[in-house]
Amino acid sequence: MKLGFVLPVEGEVATRAAVLDTARAAEACGADSVWTTDRILQPGAPPGGYPYSEDRGAIAFRTGRAWLEPIATMGLVAGVTERVRIGTNVLVVPYRHPVVLAQELATLDALSGGRILLGTGIGWMAEEFAALGVPRSERGARTDESIRLMRELWRSPDAVHFSGRFWTVDNMGLPARPARPGGPPILVGGNTEAAARRVVALGDGWLGADLTPAETTAFLARLRELGAEPGALELSMRIRVEPGEEDRGALRERLDAYAETGVDLLVVDVMNQPDPVAAVEVVCGA
Repeated sequence: MKLGFVLPVEGEVATRAAVLDTARAAEACGADSVWTTDRILQPGAPPGGYPYSEDRGAIAFRTGRAWLEPIATMGLVAGVTERVRIGTNVLVVPYRHPVVLAQELATLDALSGGRILLGTGIGWMAEEFAALGVPRSERGARTDESIRLMRELWRSPDAVHFSGRFWTVDNMGLPARPARPGGPPILVGGNTEAAARRVVALGDGWLGADLTPAETTAFLARLRELGAEPGALELSMRIRVEPGEEDRGALRERLDAYAETGVDLLVVDVMNQPDPVAAVEVVCGA
């Protein structure tokens, strides 16, 4: 099982030095990947409805709390690393025009030597959708069409003809070409039934979050029921390491429990740590 780390892109630790030092530490310890995460607007009051832990929602989503934009952060990290893959965990796809996003990611993939991963999410915060003028009710459909359009733009070196419900591209092509044919792998985030179906229908992999090992095992079984071919998808789980979780024996047991589920990659969120670099070194040494 490979290890990845969420970079310190939000909160008090969200500084240039912390992001770069954490990325370098992850690469030095042999980690597979580093990850950014996404927020465009912060609410003035607790929004509610966070799909994972409510305590996390109360902490993270408030005005005055820093949150660095993911695409820009990935470009910075790509310039100071050589091997580690760089991904979004996750990027809220329906907030963005897919043609602009495809051009940005194709450029990043070319400049990084083919190290970009697109982890997709459909979003959840009603207040953010409203401010951006995107109907929340269309978030799933917009995500699906965005994935199809971006793949078409990345795949073809020639002009593309695409006619969808939300976007049309008529006899146009991207000026930037990704390093890899077909573009960056697209991993679908989420723990729901709809996410599972999207993984199998459209994804190159799955980005789960905050599930226990038993819950992870059950979700992987569901992917197989839906037709996922063994070895065809990159399967990952994102977990948090909290301050004080420094007993390497206990941490090793926790990591091993996820390895036994069959996930290929464990993405460790160290953003709650006062020293993310030290946390990376602890996890790598466990």
